[in-house]
Amino acid sequence: MGRPAQDTWYLLRLPLILTLIGVVTTFGALTWNRLSCCEGGANIGAGMLALLGLALLAGGCLWGIVTVVAGYLHR
Repeated sequence: MGRPAQDTWYLLRLPLILTLIGVVTTFGALTWNRLSCCEGGANIGAGMLALLGLALLAGGCLWGIVTVVAGYLHR
């Protein structure tokens, strides 16, 4: 298969940033959830933030995969 097109590397910046934000958000929410283990309201908020982080993580990964596949096909 060869390397993807040069434009692909330029377009991969945004999915990587989105994935990184998802990882940081998820890690922060899970840490918050562990630190506030006895407070019900805080656990609900941390759980929702963790789900948001996982959605960002999955979205960034899928966007990156589609970008790489499109870069191979465009070449």
